[in-house]
Amino acid sequence: MEKTLAQLKEFWNGKEHAYIPFKPLNISPIVKLHKEYDEEVDPITFEVIRHSLWGVNQEHGKVIENLAVSPITLETRDFQTSLHTEEGDIILFGPYLQYFSGAMDLIIQYILEHRGEAGINEGDMFLQNDPWIGAPHQPDVGVCAPVVWEGKIFCWVSNVMHQNDIGGIMPGSFCQNAPDVFSDPPSFPPMKIVKEGKIDPELEAIYLRASRTPNNLALDLRAAIAGCHASQTRIVEMLKKYGPNKVKAAMRKMMNAGEAAFMDCMRSIPDGTWSERVYQEVALTGDRGVYKVELSVTKKGDTLIFKNEGTDPQVGAINAPFCGWRGTILSALNVILLPDQMGAIGGAIPHLQFDPTPGTLTCPDYGAAVSPAGIYANELAISMANSIISKMIMSSTDTNLRKLALCPTPSQWHINIHYGTNQRGEYYVGPMLENMIGTTGATLNRDGSFANGLWWVPEGKGPNIEACERDWPILYLYRNEHQDSAGSGRFRGGNGGILAYIPYKGQVTLGTHSSEGIPKTVGLQGGLPGSRGDTRIIKNSNISRLFSEGKMPASIAEIQGQEVLTNGKGMPIDLSETDIVEWNWGSSSGYGDELDRDPELVRMDVADRIISQEAAEQTYGVKFTSTGYVDEEATKANRLEMRKNRFEQCQEKAPDNLEARLSQNVDIPIDAVQVGDYLFVHKNSSQTINVSCSCCREVISKGTQDFKASSLIYEGTIQEAGKHFVDIDRYVDQAMSFFQYFCPNCGTRVATEVKRPQDEHSREFEISL
Repeated sequence: MEKTLAQLKEFWNGKEHAYIPFKPLNISPIVKLHKEYDEEVDPITFEVIRHSLWGVNQEHGKVIENLAVSPITLETRDFQTSLHTEEGDIILFGPYLQYFSGAMDLIIQYILEHRGEAGINEGDMFLQNDPWIGAPHQPDVGVCAPVVWEGKIFCWVSNVMHQNDIGGIMPGSFCQNAPDVFSDPPSFPPMKIVKEGKIDPELEAIYLRASRTPNNLALDLRAAIAGCHASQTRIVEMLKKYGPNKVKAAMRKMMNAGEAAFMDCMRSIPDGTWSERVYQEVALTGDRGVYKVELSVTKKGDTLIFKNEGTDPQVGAINAPFCGWRGTILSALNVILLPDQMGAIGGAIPHLQFDPTPGTLTCPDYGAAVSPAGIYANELAISMANSIISKMIMSSTDTNLRKLALCPTPSQWHINIHYGTNQRGEYYVGPMLENMIGTTGATLNRDGSFANGLWWVPEGKGPNIEACERDWPILYLYRNEHQDSAGSGRFRGGNGGILAYIPYKGQVTLGTHSSEGIPKTVGLQGGLPGSRGDTRIIKNSNISRLFSEGKMPASIAEIQGQEVLTNGKGMPIDLSETDIVEWNWGSSSGYGDELDRDPELVRMDVADRIISQEAAEQTYGVKFTSTGYVDEEATKANRLEMRKNRFEQCQEKAPDNLEARLSQNVDIPIDAVQVGDYLFVHKNSSQTINVSCSCCREVISKGTQDFKASSLIYEGTIQEAGKHFVDIDRYVDQAMSFFQYFCPNCGTRVATEVKRPQDEHSREFEISL
């Protein structure tokens, strides 16, 4: 039975369940809103105002960059700035951490609905970090402020900044051992931190009390306030110069432009549903469980409906608050689908429906631990949103839109966070942020790359080694590209990176560290997944002797000592100056079948040391001459043999004319819906819907779009998903397998999936014809 609007408002209230606003908002009559705007604004004035508003939001970010002291803010740009209508709807947001966009409008609309009776006045600013209202996890602290014109709220400005430590049972506030929210950092619902232009000292004292580094937290609070103040000042100047009605008209027109761009995309995409499934592991310290996460998007006309139906119930510390889940979807829509709008996608949001199942991993009810969401759950949600949006646009009839499809980036924020006493005798918390150096996924026509950032933090920057060694008592040994880590495919993903360090002239405890087994960064159209993150510790090493001999190791293979294996969500580990820590950040996934990859691209990857020659031959089937060039005939024969082996693995006989099937030209029916480069959906003369292989044109599944059920299916081990995967018995007690799905007619790999053997395979799409 469907709930009424009143029942929905009562249920999604930000207390027991997440806050989800429903229009019309319940705003107190005490709060006066400026709603007037000109019906028309001339094109030149519009462009001047539009670019001025972009500039205001950029300046907001620059103020934060200049004043903040948190390394996560300074290095990774782990913050976001935004501009909103008088009712809190997003007009535009900045080029910083994209998924914060899903929190900022919720914060303002909650304030309008629940803080209006006390008055919202010029000079007021609000602070909050409540994950059931508008924080992706507690360290993501939002500050917002109204811009008041002649006694009415004209618009809002806001920012969200990740704080280095805001309390909780783990230094750094990613509490992987928190069984519930009461072991997490404190959650503050929106409170008026600035009143009539002055910080409330009592509320600030409460806010700072739980932090291990309160001085830094206080400085970052002032950076957030200064950023909002700068935006307020610039907007008031614009109102004086152009008049409020013209500025408001330009804001409305920006939203209309974002809506129009979204509608253009929707027209070329058929109605249908696209889905993704990934498994989380180890809910908190000491657990050995496996947990299912589901995400789907359904397109109906000009509306997209997002669901998490089928996701397992909330558990441990691997939960993602609703606002973070919603924000990851907005991230993918903004950067992947609508990049030309430069963050001004507010007009598209009314066409999005979010239909979460409460009490689940991606929409937990109050009481769940969520503080580690920023490394375990929100990045997983980004990766899944990346996948379903890309699957959807791969089904578009617009070739330019199809080219925007992108294989996912790492589904965890791989990290080491250490803490202790630094070389100056001061307490410190040290988050190592090399994951920001980044990697990108493959597309339909090119490879991903190593060390070019992450698409969902466009302005992010990798950390400076010298700055880390200056601030923390560590010494880096190396920081390199992680060879052979990328998900392979017709176009491969970008490699991840790997580094090692030792404690140096201080006390170091490794508090939070990456260590995982299940592949989570899914490949598209048969591409292999991106790699996992791992932390290795060599105790009582020979590093002192190597230094005395003038040697700096370039890999852990050059170091002697006793290795200590780390576990997922492990407890803190004290380190000595002879202990070496090596950890890596994961890679991005691949697109398509690696046996279709241009052999010359493989040769170039070997020459550039992106992959090893062993991977070139064993994974891509490329053979080389004695002079290092591609042996074309040997490569062709080897790949044909590898393809035949796929049939044998699946206990089927390869067709006698396999080579001929692969060499024919394939004409795809003009009325078919192509899904990427490997599949197409077509209704035949008898009105039966079939899914066919784009490589040989043969039908894979008849009368159903569940092509996996009719494919050749090979169930393998997790190690077969990539070179750097290991036996997951180290981490979990449940069996997990890596499944590969091949066209039964030509042996082309059309899909991959990691799942429990007893689970049904995921259905990737159901397209309306």
